[in-house]
This record gives sequence, structure tokens and C-alpha cells, in this order.
Amino acid sequence: MQKAAAKYQNRRDREGRTRVRSLPEQNLLEDSLAYFIRRAQVRCDTELMRYLEPGISPARLAALATIGANPGISQSALGTLLNIASPSVVKVVDDLEKRELLERGPSKDRRVYAVRLTEKGVAELRRYNEAVERFEEKIASDLTKAERLQLISLLKRVAITSGSGDS
Repeated sequence: MQKAAAKYQNRRDREGRTRVRSLPEQNLLEDSLAYFIRRAQVRCDTELMRYLEPGISPARLAALATIGANPGISQSALGTLLNIASPSVVKVVDDLEKRELLERGPSKDRRVYAVRLTEKGVAELRRYNEAVERFEEKIASDLTKAERLQLISLLKRVAITSGSGDS
């Protein structure tokens, strides 16, 4: 209890009321890039769900789009591109296959399945692309085109930067 209390300092305002304020060194989130990226992600995921049909999550949409852009991709390569573990890839592919949006088929390597969109998958992806365009317009409505492009560029740099620096 004392540790928790030590994180805050009490102040009295002009009317004599006690105000609890966090110490400046405890306000880690105010200038935290990671915190605001996460808040933006949560807002985007929540908003995007309004544009997609039930059961199609942003992760499933990313898989569908990646498969559409890479017909015949292996599940392993899909996981690598999306940075998700093999068991999760299998679940996503199974679900999209049940929805008849993709199919597994033979590949050059007989030990590996090639994943392709079905005709229904191609049509749905086209429809989702249109929905995503409307979604993007909404979430970027307070940004100029130049600001939007700059934000994308900066986020790409943050996302792609390797973790090989000193820790």
C-alpha cells in the first residue's frame, strides 16, 4: 500500500480540495510511442470490424489479402509474412477454407500445401478492399494527404526496424 501511495503526490487546489496528481516521472505514457501506436491499433481494429462481416477479423483480412497478392503461397510463408506462429496460421487458413474463401492445393514441394483464393474469395477480397478504402478515409479524415503518407512512412520505419540494437 505504501508503494502505491508513493507514486502519487497530493495537492490542494484554490478551493482547498485535495487533488491527486501523478509524479512527472510516473507519467510514462504521455510521450510513449508504443502506447499511442497501440491505442491507434485498438481504434483501427474496432472501427474496421464495423466494415467487415462477422467472423472476418483484421487478422483474417490480412491473411486473405496476403494470399490474394501471393497465389500459391505456403502456410509457412504466410505465417512469416504476417509474423504469426504456425498453429495460428493453421486456424486462420482452416477458418477461411470453411468459409470457402480459399483452398489448399498441391505445390512444387509435395510436403507443403499451396494456398489460393477461390472465386468467392477473390470476390470477397474485392468487396473488402472497397470497405477498407472507406474505413481508411474515415480514420484519416483529420489528416491531410501529405500527413497520411508521412504517417505511413514513419510507421513502416518503426515496424520494419530490427530489434538488433543494444538492450
